Amino acid sequence: MRELTLVIPTADGGIPAFAAVPQDTAIAPGVLIFMDIFGPREELRDIARRFASCGYAAVLPNLFHRVGSPEFAPANAPQDPVPSSAVQANDATTLQMTSADARAIIDFAGSGGLGLPTALFGAIGYCMGGRHAIAAALAHPAQIRAALCIHGGRLVDAPGAAIDGLIGHTTVPLHFAFAREDPTCPPHHQSVIERAAAAANGLVTIEHIDALHGWSFPDRWCFDVRASERVWERALAMFRSAL
Repeated sequence: MRELTLVIPTADGGIPAFAAVPQDTAIAPGVLIFMDIFGPREELRDIARRFASCGYAAVLPNLFHRVGSPEFAPANAPQDPVPSSAVQANDATTLQMTSADARAIIDFAGSGGLGLPTALFGAIGYCMGGRHAIAAALAHPAQIRAALCIHGGRLVDAPGAAIDGLIGHTTVPLHFAFAREDPTCPPHHQSVIERAAAAANGLVTIEHIDALHGWSFPDRWCFDVRASERVWERALAMFRSAL
């Protein structure tokens, strides 16, 4: 595969992005990877590389580019606080902003910016990025043909962030994988999403996974390999079907 360090132009300045692109292919579907609150790092770049090894052109943008593209050391124990500057960056980054970023990445890829034609995408988001992946698919269903929200937080009632009122209108498949004992998405929020999903004509699927919030990341205390692989297989199945 080829690895690219990019700055993708938008109306709000350039988005720093990492991309992993398969070699020896004339065209590839894409995957947009929406980061968690700690920002791009090797764990997420490895996810992009894994998608590239399966034939996808994977793009990992820094969603915090409007506030200087900060990156943060992940909390590595359950009692570790999230840095206040990360919380502020999260609060400042709305669904509308990241949906506009997704449009810019789609256009960049469509114009050959990844070095090969890429027109159709899947989206996957982790923690904070989960709601942004879903919102991007809802905003651009002609190009983003499926999306997954993995142990996503702040899905309900958050100004500029909530997606519960949107998903019933989806025209593309969406999947939510909920964690147990998740303070960012407690049981009553999960129930709100489940009720909204019931209005989506079977396009929204939900699973409850017996793992903690953040299970996807091998370098963190909460990593769960079984949960991570389960979600990986779900993502590949959705993307293979939709793209």
